[in-house]
Amino acid sequence: MSKLTPKQEKFAQLYVSLGNASEAYRQSYDVSEDCLDSTVWNNAYKVLKRADVRARVVKLKNDLGNKYEIDRGFIIQGYLEIINDSDETFTIAGLMDPLKDDRSRFFRMMQQTKNSDKLRALEQLTKMLGLNEPEQSKSEQQITINIKRDRDK
Repeated sequence: MSKLTPKQEKFAQLYVSLGNASEAYRQSYDVSEDCLDSTVWNNAYKVLKRADVRARVVKLKNDLGNKYEIDRGFIIQGYLEIINDSDETFTIAGLMDPLKDDRSRFFRMMQQTKNSDKLRALEQLTKMLGLNEPEQSKSEQQITINIKRDRDK
């Protein structure tokens, strides 16, 4: 595998941290302010589709996920917690006597339980780490094999 240029490396790093190929390209390749958005988008797409750059992005995402111990299992567990919390909240609501203080307690609990915030955070993590991407294509599998082979040399 060929070594990335400094601009390609910066692009890969920024792409993983920002999650936006166009912005990563703008910051990595000294793009003038009058450059068309479509040109930036096309150039960012071309850089991102390079096998060596894509392999680096995959490695950076994997490293980031490993650092924070985030994988598909973690994301699934988070989604399941949200579902279970919602189910429990509605179960409690069904058991309440609407004439008692249970109502105020229930609404206080609902205010404290911000499932939408947790869901947004899980969605961002999923996107950032590429955990929602389809399984690797054969070419990406070959890149992974080549990276491992190069690393083992």
